[in-house]
Amino acid sequence: MPPSFRSLSSFRRGLRDTFPLVPPIAVFGAVFGALAVQAGLSPWLTMLSSLIVLSGAAQVAMAGLLASGAAPVLLATTGLALRHLPMSAALSGLIGDAPVYRRVQLAWVLVDETFGLTVNASRDPSVDLVSFKSAADLVLYVTWLTSTAVGVFLGADVDTSRLGIEVIFPLVFLGLAAPLLRNRRQWLTAGLAVMAAVSAVLVLPSEWRVTAAAIAAAVIGSRVK
Repeated sequence: MPPSFRSLSSFRRGLRDTFPLVPPIAVFGAVFGALAVQAGLSPWLTMLSSLIVLSGAAQVAMAGLLASGAAPVLLATTGLALRHLPMSAALSGLIGDAPVYRRVQLAWVLVDETFGLTVNASRDPSVDLVSFKSAADLVLYVTWLTSTAVGVFLGADVDTSRLGIEVIFPLVFLGLAAPLLRNRRQWLTAGLAVMAAVSAVLVLPSEWRVTAAAIAAAVIGSRVK
């Protein structure tokens, strides 16, 4: 297959594989926009955070913890950001000798959804992963910005408690993880990690939940044999 055709085919596949995630991502973006405005963040700062930061989980955590002060926000978002270290290392190994500007582009939109899709696509040797992830990132980025703007526009009119965000988050991530689970150890690890996350939500204060759940999941993944 000629390189240009392979890249175009992979780009189209990236678009196609990411489109099913548009509805839940749109809900995330709208919830974040509404939460941020309701928490006192200005509309332009809310949009700027989605434009530059582009980290749904960290942004939602930030909006939810703004009233608690800077320390809880930094603690929660730092815990979320640490997962990008192994994610970026894995992505670097997958894309190979891509140009520096491409590596910067792919690292900028380093989110769980497109990372999971890219890892899954890497099982097919015919896929150009740079083109695939570029397409997936494009769909996610446009959806996130648009839905954030919708949430900002609606602002106080959005009742975030009725959107089912607590259900959508785990369902999306479980859906992403399912195609990557190949054996009993991986399924056991995923199940224990979900239990750890649920326990953190039930037991710990809000500013500790994300970091504690991330650490517990990492320890479980390294210990389960």
